[in-house]
Amino acid sequence: MKKTLLCTILGCLASVAFADTVESAVVSATPTAPPAPVAVTDTNPNAGFIGRYNYFQNPYGWMMSGGGTLHLTESQIEQQNWAEKLFAGGTYNVFAGATYNQWDGSYASAGKSYGANIFAQTGQIGGFSLGGVVSIMNPVGQLNNDVNPIRPGTNVSGRFQSMYIPTFTSLTLPEAFIEYQYKNVVNADLGYVAFDNSPWLSGNMYTNMLTVPTTYQGIGVNVYAGNGWVLSALGFNAAEFGAEKTGFTGQTNYTSWIDSPNAGSNGTAAIGAQYTDNSGNYNARMWGYQFDNYGTLLYGDGSINFPIKGTGHSFNLGAQFATSQQWFQSSNAMNTSSVSGAGNIQAYATGVKAGWAYDQYMWQLNLSANTMWGPSNAWQGGAIVSPYTQSLQVDPLYSEAWSYNMVTSGQPGNMYKAQAQFALGNWGQNLIFQPVYVYVANNNPNTNGLQELDLVMNYPLPQVRGLYLFGVYAQQWYSQSAVGSVGGQAGSGGNNGNYQPIEIQAGIYYTW
Repeated sequence: MKKTLLCTILGCLASVAFADTVESAVVSATPTAPPAPVAVTDTNPNAGFIGRYNYFQNPYGWMMSGGGTLHLTESQIEQQNWAEKLFAGGTYNVFAGATYNQWDGSYASAGKSYGANIFAQTGQIGGFSLGGVVSIMNPVGQLNNDVNPIRPGTNVSGRFQSMYIPTFTSLTLPEAFIEYQYKNVVNADLGYVAFDNSPWLSGNMYTNMLTVPTTYQGIGVNVYAGNGWVLSALGFNAAEFGAEKTGFTGQTNYTSWIDSPNAGSNGTAAIGAQYTDNSGNYNARMWGYQFDNYGTLLYGDGSINFPIKGTGHSFNLGAQFATSQQWFQSSNAMNTSSVSGAGNIQAYATGVKAGWAYDQYMWQLNLSANTMWGPSNAWQGGAIVSPYTQSLQVDPLYSEAWSYNMVTSGQPGNMYKAQAQFALGNWGQNLIFQPVYVYVANNNPNTNGLQELDLVMNYPLPQVRGLYLFGVYAQQWYSQSAVGSVGGQAGSGGNNGNYQPIEIQAGIYYTW
């Protein structure tokens, strides 16, 4: 039901990945930016993953802020009493703004939202601290009715609704947690929390979303084991999606459409490890997930960067592998579903990428390809099952587009992607544009030959610290042989070749 673009800009840096969703409504996603470095003797980049002022649960800590986080020295902390440590030693951010979303021209506006999220976390006492996020969306009822009108002849249920670009009034508590931290070695969070370093779980901040996207009722532990290794373990029994009014539940992103008598999940457990060498040029991740009622997912990726000394130019190569299996489950939501393509979970995916970057002007050119396959009698003919990224398009596959994704659509096959990035020097290097072209080749008559062009803009204004502009234009072209509706994305196109669904999204945000 949404769309997500992975766009993270850390201060003046941008490192962006794409995302999207089924009903093409919403989301620009961005994996959480690398934490600020801390004063440690280990010079490995991962040694700063855990730190006193990293605030792992803060959705907005990586953004330029009109306020700022207080950074105290050890001597200053030692001089504080317990109350000063608790209240003066913490941080807060207010993230407010408005988002507009427009589907293809045959549709009315798909949603306009405005509101604010407030994050706060206390300072530490004995390594422990408390924190949380309060989210308020569309608080003025009459204004909400004016900007998101109800269709004639219907009640409020006739208004387009989205958990991610909400058209209704909501007050939610996406995060509420207790955190323990030991030096730069251990960080543990318990409560309503985010898992932003886990590639197959959607996170708590994407730059085209005003709401907090997804948080979980559970626990997460990260340990810096030294020599470049960060080890992670997590578990949760419920999730909250965007401005979902029902709070934390066992529902997943599949629940609304797979038509299964038992589409919920009682919990998820996962373990992971990430490695980087001291130069930061060699990186690897390995993760394993056990999703109750949704199978087992194993994933790994790695990348190598080749900087050309003294030039600002660099080249990079990457590869990834994923498999989704029905281990430890004889019955699950996918093989009890009544939708076409139901079956046991068994799928595989691989991907490769190659890129060039020029640091001085933040130029990039990246080429990538993914393939996904499985037995014909498996779920959707061999589609990866990902209950907490499906429909958001924030999974880590290299070649996903803004409006089309193999995991979201449940359509295995091949995808090819060319992505560029450039910054306009006259406007400052913060103004970043990303044109993207994607081609789909598979055995599905609806989407074989699909082409998509995305134009994405991210602009954190350096002249007004904390002000952030976002925009995207996405257009798809279906082949002449395309038939029928495409996962809710092509409307009722029938045999209308060259059907051109369009999505436009814009947002203006301010962080204090």
